[in-house]
Amino acid sequence: MERKIGQIIKEVVERKKIGATAFSRAIGVSRNNVYDIYERSSIDTELLKRIGQFLDYDFFQHFLEPETIEKIKFSEKVKPTRVLVELELNEDEMMKIGFEEKMLKILNKKE
Repeated sequence: MERKIGQIIKEVVERKKIGATAFSRAIGVSRNNVYDIYERSSIDTELLKRIGQFLDYDFFQHFLEPETIEKIKFSEKVKPTRVLVELELNEDEMMKIGFEEKMLKILNKKE
């Protein structure tokens, strides 16, 4: 069973030892509304964004599919890398891929 977003918010607030009154003031709702938020299974995205900014916590991560989370983790690990490749080509192969023409263009630009 998935946890409700309100329960997740409550856990983060309690972990940070923030009282209901301070939390309500910070996100611009009444104290009673805080307890209502803790019971919700869905929430307005703007309110969730405000709550997340105040608590310095990304609640939107709980709505991502596992595959998406893995892609994000992988993309954070991958750093741009320069790879040098040495090719051994004969004259015919160089002509087929237009290597000589490309090299002449590059060399002419540098002059």
